[in-house]
Amino acid sequence: MTAKIAFLFPGQGSQYVGMGLSFYQEYELARSLFTEAEEVLGIPLRKYCFEGPAEELTQTRIAQPALLTVEYIIYRLLVAAGVEPTWVAGHSLGEYGALVAAGALSFADGLKLVQKRAAYMAEVPTPGQMVAVLNYPLTELKAIVEELATEGVIEFANFNSPSQIVVSGESRLVAKLVARIQEDKTGKAIPLAVQGAFHSSLMRPAACRFRADLERTSFLPLKTPLFSNVTAETVVSSVDLPSLLEQQIYSPVRWVEITENLISAGCELFLELGGKVLSGLVKKTCAEANTLSLREAEDLKKYLQK
Repeated sequence: MTAKIAFLFPGQGSQYVGMGLSFYQEYELARSLFTEAEEVLGIPLRKYCFEGPAEELTQTRIAQPALLTVEYIIYRLLVAAGVEPTWVAGHSLGEYGALVAAGALSFADGLKLVQKRAAYMAEVPTPGQMVAVLNYPLTELKAIVEELATEGVIEFANFNSPSQIVVSGESRLVAKLVARIQEDKTGKAIPLAVQGAFHSSLMRPAACRFRADLERTSFLPLKTPLFSNVTAETVVSSVDLPSLLEQQIYSPVRWVEITENLISAGCELFLELGGKVLSGLVKKTCAEANTLSLREAEDLKKYLQK
């Protein structure tokens, strides 16, 4: 009997210099997909992925299509080897990898959307910041965020695991939150290396601009059940995708609920494509979960040899 597998697609922050190179060297499929991506995007993606520098690869406009490309390459290689997902889910930007894998978007359309999304998010006029809060009581964190929210925009952005929650908002308010947590000497606050207050209402201008691109895109019927960041439930119809993807830009990512729902559905293996962060988050939500991260060609080969 075939194992019930969830393919997980990581988001921004999982990029690293050298990403995709081992697949490019090993597989003709990877070479052709990198070529296709460069033709669609009009940027030297291979150079950024293989050589960096890290400062350029980290830029939203490069990191997002780079991640989608490498994730899709790994997905295609798995399918070519006979490994099919029972479900797919992606974290933030990773949701686009999941959408392409689920058959709702062509690779080219996925790249075009991600390129537009990245540009609009980078151009939001109000600067912002994100911070990961670790091992801090949720009730106390909610109280601080609610108090600071009376001064401006500060909101929950990602519910990653029971012990890791990301808060997003105006830089000055995020700085106040960090100071409060440091004063308490309970838990930890780690500012994230991102270029804006993603998954907060500061991103609404980007979402509004993006909606027109979503409306122009042909979304196909989903051939694999996909768990949505916005609802934490499976998407019923591809007709719902433009609205969900618009909301996703300014809504929190409900990753804990997605993980719990996959476990309830009977997931036997969480297979992360192109990163290792999500595997760790799944383990923090359910220590018994079976996870595996495929970042390099060697990881793929070892998995397929089992």
